[in-house]
Amino acid sequence: MRRGVRRLFALCFSHGDETIHHWKAFADGASGCCVQFDMNGFLALLKKHPKIRHGPVVYKTLQDIHDESIRVRAMPFTKRWPYRCEEEYRIIWEGDCEDTFYEIEFDLAIITRITISQRMPRMIYETIKDHLKSVCADPSTRVYRSSLYENRSWIRKFKKA
Repeated sequence: MRRGVRRLFALCFSHGDETIHHWKAFADGASGCCVQFDMNGFLALLKKHPKIRHGPVVYKTLQDIHDESIRVRAMPFTKRWPYRCEEEYRIIWEGDCEDTFYEIEFDLAIITRITISQRMPRMIYETIKDHLKSVCADPSTRVYRSSLYENRSWIRKFKKA
């Protein structure tokens, strides 16, 4: 409200690798998924929306802000240091509309990978993957099931020892 806008919409992404933290914080449970985008295509898409601001989140310690305040314009892109493992990238739209959402249409081709939670039962995962075949080209090369919790290659290495 300090800037006088009625609405602020935010999309929060991570540009880091898949981690346990991401699954627990953002997609906990059997229905979670991670959608990866082609960054060049994604940035080109955002250029078509001049009212959108976007960029990486800056993580600050309490010491960093001890003697300074955070500028209002920077607030949506600022978080405390303990959250730095999220490696966030944010998209912000601010305005005075009455709408409850801001729509950004995009070509599904900029999705490079979809990783489904390993907690999802395999049978449901296979059903979802089959369904995606009707929506996008060659989902077998872009739709995966996470192996973070139970990676067979990792386990085999310990069995050999």
